Amino acid sequence: MLYKPALVKDNFRHMRWVFGVVIMISAWEITGNYGWLGSTWPPLSSIFDYLNSRPNLELLLRNAAVTGINATFGLLLGTLIGASLAILGFLIPRLYLGLSTFATFVNALPLIALGPLLIITVGEGATPVAIATLSVFFSFFVAAISGLEETTAIQRDVTIVFGASRWNQLRFVQLPAAVPRLLDGLKLGATAAVLGAILGEWFGSGSGLGVILVSAMQNFQIQLLWSAALFGTLLTIAGFLFITVIRLLLFRRYV
Repeated sequence: MLYKPALVKDNFRHMRWVFGVVIMISAWEITGNYGWLGSTWPPLSSIFDYLNSRPNLELLLRNAAVTGINATFGLLLGTLIGASLAILGFLIPRLYLGLSTFATFVNALPLIALGPLLIITVGEGATPVAIATLSVFFSFFVAAISGLEETTAIQRDVTIVFGASRWNQLRFVQLPAAVPRLLDGLKLGATAAVLGAILGEWFGSGSGLGVILVSAMQNFQIQLLWSAALFGTLLTIAGFLFITVIRLLLFRRYV
C-alpha cells in the first residue's frame, strides 16, 4: 500500500477534532459532578436524564423548530439584502462608499438595544426574524463585496475590451469567481442567524428557545436552561455543517 501523506494528515485532523470533543464532554461531566462551578453547572449526564423524559424533549424540540424557522427566514432575508446591496454597489460604483458606510453603521448598532424598538415597530412575532436578518446582513455583505473583488485586473480588462457591460461582467466573471466567498458568508450567516433568532425570542416572542431560556432562568430551572442552551448550540452547529457540506460537494475545487 502506498503511503499517502495527505490522507494521513486529514485523518489526524479528524482525530484531533474528535479528541477535542471528548475532552470537552469529559471536562463538563467532571466539573458538574464535583460541583466546582456551583449548583448552576450540572453534569452533562443529568441534562440527558432530563431530556429522557418525553414531555421535556417534545417541549424543546417544538421550540427548537420555531427558532430554526426564524433563523432560516433571517438567513434568507439577510443574504438577499446583503447580496443586493453588494451587487448594487458593483453596478453603480458611486454608491459603493455610501452602501459600505451604511452596512458598517448597521453592524455597529447593538442588537440587544434594538430589541425594544423592533417590538413596537414590527411586532413581537417578527422581532426574532428581524434581529436574525440584521445579524446575517453585514457578514454576508462583506463576503459578497470580497467575492466580487476576487477577479484579477487582467480578467476585468479582457471583458472591457470585448465590450461587456457591467451587468455581463457581473454575470459571467464576477459572480462565478465570488461563489466560494459567498458560501463562506453563508457559513458565518447560518450561525449568526440562530443567535439572532434566539436573541429576538428573548425579548418577548410567544415561543422559541429564547423564550425557554428566559422562563427557565426566571424560575431557576437549571436542567431546562442548560437543555435549551444545548439545543441552541446544536442548531448553530447544524446550520454551519449544512452550508459546509454544500460547499464541499459543489465547489470542492475551490477548497
